[in-house]
Amino acid sequence: MRPFWKWAIGIAAGLLILTFLVNWYVNYRLKPQWEAQLKERIHSGTDGRYQLTYEQLSLSLLGGSATATGIRLVPDTTAKSQRPAAETTYHVRIGRLRISGIGVLRWFLSKKLHIGTIALDTPSVTLLRHPQNDTTTVDVASESPLERLTELVSRINVNRILLREGRLEMKEEGSAAHLLVPHVNVTLRDIRIDSTSLADTTRLYGAESVDVEVRTLTYIRPDSLYLFQAGPAHFQTDARELTIDSLRYRITVSQAEFYRQMQRAEDIADIEIARIRLAGMDRSSWVKKELLAAAALYVDSGHIAIYKDKTQPNPPENKIGKSPHQQLLRLKQPLAIDSVLIRAVDVRFTEVSDKTGKAGTVTFDQTNGAFRNVTNDSTTLARDRYMRLHARSRVMGTGDLTVDFRFDLLDSLGAHTYTAKLAAMDGTAFNRMLTPQLNVEVESAAIKGMRFDMKADDRGTGGTLELDYDRLKVAFLKEDNDGEMSEKRVFSFFANRFLLNDSNPDANGVRHTGQLYIKRPNDFSFFKMIWRSIREGTKECIGLSAP
Repeated sequence: MRPFWKWAIGIAAGLLILTFLVNWYVNYRLKPQWEAQLKERIHSGTDGRYQLTYEQLSLSLLGGSATATGIRLVPDTTAKSQRPAAETTYHVRIGRLRISGIGVLRWFLSKKLHIGTIALDTPSVTLLRHPQNDTTTVDVASESPLERLTELVSRINVNRILLREGRLEMKEEGSAAHLLVPHVNVTLRDIRIDSTSLADTTRLYGAESVDVEVRTLTYIRPDSLYLFQAGPAHFQTDARELTIDSLRYRITVSQAEFYRQMQRAEDIADIEIARIRLAGMDRSSWVKKELLAAAALYVDSGHIAIYKDKTQPNPPENKIGKSPHQQLLRLKQPLAIDSVLIRAVDVRFTEVSDKTGKAGTVTFDQTNGAFRNVTNDSTTLARDRYMRLHARSRVMGTGDLTVDFRFDLLDSLGAHTYTAKLAAMDGTAFNRMLTPQLNVEVESAAIKGMRFDMKADDRGTGGTLELDYDRLKVAFLKEDNDGEMSEKRVFSFFANRFLLNDSNPDANGVRHTGQLYIKRPNDFSFFKMIWRSIREGTKECIGLSAP
């Protein structure tokens, strides 16, 4: 063998032996010191609130890897912190943490850390919130954890971060609030952590690509009366979309128990949506100013049912300034969504009358609609101050209804307009609402069409309503002691003969139009004002009040 190859083999063997010796020295001599320093830094960095433990830690300089199992970051119960109590207590557990592809030499030479993969298996995070009586004593960090990390290392590059079968749980002390996300999988690619990358609008928190999958999500409201469930859900920055399937929001008790606990005439909501999809998400808007901007939000098939028992106590409540578009402007989360597109959603309103004690229902079946310019962002509003809604539906499953709303998002009084057209339908379909509510039954009514045009704000609603129909005949009912309904024949005869217009235009060709202005009472909601304007305009058309 030539001397050159002998030297080469000797040097390689020497380096290999040296590497093994250094690796042995690191694991058996330096590692215990590093472990102690790490635990001390965690303990002191959290002001004595938390302690770090793990079952096993192994380091490999040869492979550029580190593995830890059975990791626990839990509150330290052996020592009392001198700082005020935290608002939130964390319990963190990681089954296995493996970091591979560490560029150790580059780190020492340039203070730049390059990592191939960080994999977390079965991580679990439990947050317990503690209500604070005096929040002024709680310190809020001025820097994010990522910003503080850049102070220790000038630049961190990670090819991939994997989080497999994670679990997130959040509770609140003294309430039933409970959020549970039992199965989470996350993949982040090409992560760069430095001052420039964190502000890069082509990245999300330094990552070029983020992919999050959630199998299920469950949330119980603090009063325990409502349950929200959803999943699976999928978020992808590459596709710029978030998809959530099988959304459900419902009460956790019976209607009777709900009202027993609430002790007032509160709406009960039952909502089920097959899928929502937020598409065309703008990453740069979020990075710059945490604005949730997107091209479209799709709401795909389901039902929205609202139930209200007005026989329950109904304490006065000021509802001025609480219309939907005014509530949008008050959202803490800035929004700018070009379009919200609704497809095949059934809407049902049921109300138990405080006079008859019976439930009347109005339905809007197979509702399709489009909101445009759904935003509370000042920059977006400077370009277009109006949010618009165009929707089509089947009233009571039979009548084709088209409605158009325009909301002025910059008007201090919540100004809005709405117009609607109802196609021909059989008026007896409304008996499901009228008979239980008013003890009135429509025996016949051939509705040829309805049109109304209204302007409204916090002060009131005004406009016109036109209702064309033929052969209107109604029966006024009464309830006997056995709960059976019977007709008030004499009253019904005189009402149909002398009071009501049996057609519009009437026999003389005169068209009766509802001209109205209704001052808004403080306790009238946005939807109640719409219903009241339709009711009053209809009464004028059929002759129940003077024009």
